[in-house]
Amino acid sequence: MRVYLSSLIIQFISICHIFSKKNQPFSLNKIFYLFSLFFFGIAPLLQYYEGVSQFGARHIKENEYFYMNILLIFILLLYQLFYSYFFQKKIKEKRKNLILKLEIENKLNPLQTSILISLSFVSFLLIFNANNNSILSMLFRGGEFSEIIEMSSTSYLIIFRVFQPLAMMCLLYYISSKSNNTLVYFILTLSALITCSPLGMPRFSAAAMYIPLLLLVVPLLRKKNVFSIVFILGLLLVFPFLENFRNYSGNSIQLGFNFDMFLQGHFDSYQNFALVVSDNIVTWGRQILGVIFFWIPRSAWPNKPIGSGAFIAEQQGFIFSNVSCNYFAEGFINFGYIGIFLFIIILSFATAKLDKMYWTISVYNKNTYFNVIYYVLIGMLFFILRGDLMSSFAYTIGFLFSIWLVYKVAGKIKRR
Repeated sequence: MRVYLSSLIIQFISICHIFSKKNQPFSLNKIFYLFSLFFFGIAPLLQYYEGVSQFGARHIKENEYFYMNILLIFILLLYQLFYSYFFQKKIKEKRKNLILKLEIENKLNPLQTSILISLSFVSFLLIFNANNNSILSMLFRGGEFSEIIEMSSTSYLIIFRVFQPLAMMCLLYYISSKSNNTLVYFILTLSALITCSPLGMPRFSAAAMYIPLLLLVVPLLRKKNVFSIVFILGLLLVFPFLENFRNYSGNSIQLGFNFDMFLQGHFDSYQNFALVVSDNIVTWGRQILGVIFFWIPRSAWPNKPIGSGAFIAEQQGFIFSNVSCNYFAEGFINFGYIGIFLFIIILSFATAKLDKMYWTISVYNKNTYFNVIYYVLIGMLFFILRGDLMSSFAYTIGFLFSIWLVYKVAGKIKRR
């Protein structure tokens, strides 16, 4: 009963914040509570009653579930306390200037438009080549259609996390401008849909690319609680639908809500967190070094830390190593309970500042490229929260670099 009631409290806190502030239909803050609702509230409770343990891990005891729920309730309350404090602070002039600096003032001239199309085409060619010159491999992620050529992890990161998003970022840049050439729209959209096929990439990448696109072109999503409802339906329906294409081979596709997905490895975040805390797994900052210096090749740094998900799998003897390690588990792995507290402050500061920059300044300017950055971060935050931090941080930096590259190349060429 105490596990059940404490889980209900987590769900109640999350739902209250998801559907609060109707003047802010979507925000990083709401994404945090959407994550909390499913990964800390609903999935763990179902796993507890079904007696599920993931990847050969030891069974989580009843008292460990209850302790974790109490810890998570404190995390949610502290996060909201710090978020409210940081959100009330005034925006510094340099942050206001950043939004103004990213404004796309005029319609794009022919040279800028040509550059966007060229960048999008380069993105297509690189991904086409990486998929062994197969369009089907680009469109479908796994199974018999997948023909991704062998490459180092560094090359994979650069190609698929920097240059693949370029096609979508070119389209988002054009939409954010005051240009409205139908032919250009068609070319950039077609290139983006093929190069960044939602069926041909991990689900977090699809979210990071298509959430911004939907927010820019579907005004309904920017009204009241529509975004939160659509996001919940997407997680319940689209999330399992995309799972069909991880190993797609032309077989039948399962549609609809799949209750069992909450009992599968997709939702292992809570249990891994519980194992880290219960077994007191702390590295005193070693894991965060791997996050900060992710860009250093392992060949140049043989003792480079592995991702925290793989580290947990190694410590616990899992039969599978590609597991998640949520954001707060990362805090504990690095510095214990102090790490959780520090990570709460960092997250609440970042989400509050970005939310305030958007909802007090940027939202009134549809032609600023800051909106694209903010929308991409809305998609990436869910992945960062699920973890692990090394991969999610590296991918986020890759996406942001892709955004910066489009802005630098196309945005700096002024109309004569």
